[in-house]
Amino acid sequence: MKSRTIKVDYLARVEGEGALHVKIKDNTVVDVKLKIFEPPRFFEAFLRGRAYNEAPDITARICGICPIAYQMSSVHAMEDAFGVRVDGQLRALRRLIYCGEWIESHTLHVYMLHAPDFLGYPD
Repeated sequence: MKSRTIKVDYLARVEGEGALHVKIKDNTVVDVKLKIFEPPRFFEAFLRGRAYNEAPDITARICGICPIAYQMSSVHAMEDAFGVRVDGQLRALRRLIYCGEWIESHTLHVYMLHAPDFLGYPD
């Protein structure tokens, strides 16, 4: 019985930081652990003492690939705090914006992060 472990402590081309641990026994993979770690960046501290209407612009900078998700989360929090209800065309427009971000995010991910792997290039 031959056992071995493959450890890749740093994965490139992932959003955040990642690692991969593979355990192999008798030429059969018996365990795989994918670890994705997004370290805390403490954006909450940037918001302390700021005007509430600055939150969407500040939180949009949490992620360069998906700023809309963070920006809209802060808007939803403000709406909840003020008891504002959104429906109809504004809700539909927000959904359209989210869908646009989804397309943009996935396009960046496929073409910028994974295209080199798909095409056989190191980077």
